[in-house]
Amino acid sequence: MKTKLLLIIPLFLFAGLITLPSCNTPEPATGNLFVTVYNPGTGSLVVNEQVYLATSYYNLTHGIYLRTAWTNIAGQVYFGELDPGYYYYDTEHWEDYGGTLLYAGFDFYVHLYVNTPGVSQK
Repeated sequence: MKTKLLLIIPLFLFAGLITLPSCNTPEPATGNLFVTVYNPGTGSLVVNEQVYLATSYYNLTHGIYLRTAWTNIAGQVYFGELDPGYYYYDTEHWEDYGGTLLYAGFDFYVHLYVNTPGVSQK
């Protein structure tokens, strides 16, 4: 009887382990992009500047934006929960732009140095 009991108890414990949920977390599907805008001519951050985000250079130059946001007091803007891929960013009053490749599960911090004033600033 003891040998049967010694075989049955581990069998029940193993069966219980199979039914428990896994401890694995799901793979991340999105990433985050932080854009900081600098003006190297004055050596300062560009505050309260509208930043445009597009999925291609063509979309960026033709005004087809995925999102827009305003820089905060630190000259930074946050675009969260973006699908992996290439993104291009530009500002409202400057002619300079940038681009980056975004991966899922990562935070990307990029700097945009604006040197060329736009038509409205000249």
